[in-house]
Amino acid sequence: MEQLAEVPDDIMESDEDYQIVISGWRVHIPELGLELHEGIFCNYDGEEGGYLPDFAVTVVKEEGQAEEEWIYYEQDGFVITLANYLHGKTDLAHLEQLSCFICLPKESLPEEE
Repeated sequence: MEQLAEVPDDIMESDEDYQIVISGWRVHIPELGLELHEGIFCNYDGEEGGYLPDFAVTVVKEEGQAEEEWIYYEQDGFVITLANYLHGKTDLAHLEQLSCFICLPKESLPEEE
């Protein structure tokens, strides 16, 4: 888990009023073909001259999509966000049992000797 803190974040979406920053690492759920990222929704503060964090979000993406190509996000944890995205097509107990993998970008993996 310590290695996750060292993975650089990505800007998923940016506008003059807000910015959404997501984790560079992701949780891959093969059965659903989806990936989840932690993120922070930031609002622009003119007095501070920059974006300030407002609230945490979970971002849902289709497997293999680019950083800026998200399909859903909301202000909740992984399981609840996924359940809401799926609109009740599966229950929480089933979602909690799905296999998942934490994936790091290739550039943040240690080099093999």
